[in-house]
Amino acid sequence: MIIPAFVMADDPENVFLFGLSQSRMTFLAMFIVIGITDKLDGVLARYLDQCTPLGAKLDTIADMVFYPLIALWLYRFESQVADGWWLWIFILLGLFFIKMGVGKIKFGYIPAFHTIGAKTFSASLYFFMIIAILRPEIASQLFPFMCVIGYANQLEETYILFTRDSVDENIRSVFS
Repeated sequence: MIIPAFVMADDPENVFLFGLSQSRMTFLAMFIVIGITDKLDGVLARYLDQCTPLGAKLDTIADMVFYPLIALWLYRFESQVADGWWLWIFILLGLFFIKMGVGKIKFGYIPAFHTIGAKTFSASLYFFMIIAILRPEIASQLFPFMCVIGYANQLEETYILFTRDSVDENIRSVFS
């Protein structure tokens, strides 16, 4: 659903709401809907006691696709937000994929942790991307903080994978 926003031409003459082009407005709308439905899906599943292994796996797969797409979106539309940080972004993405590989090799599947760090990073990234679309100059000032939160999260989860003999996806932190 979000991929068409990447392929749309970014025509500055075709301005919609908030001074945004059609592709940026499309991405913003899709991004907000995806974030809300992702959160509601988990909350409703727990509330209605409808949690299933398949639902958890689909949520994990969606997250695995979603995070790299955010980096692609930054590169495609708002590269100035991350000016001077691209090497660090690629290293962060590398850590993300290394963590997935370690989980797959060590445990036979890719665990999706629900640590405080993961929740903090997800929520921060969600609001950061909305700010990046609407106010890129503010987002560029916030970007270093996002990198710190992202690195702390990825390093914590990778450390958990390396130091544990079994996976508890609901672990709160490395200190649990």
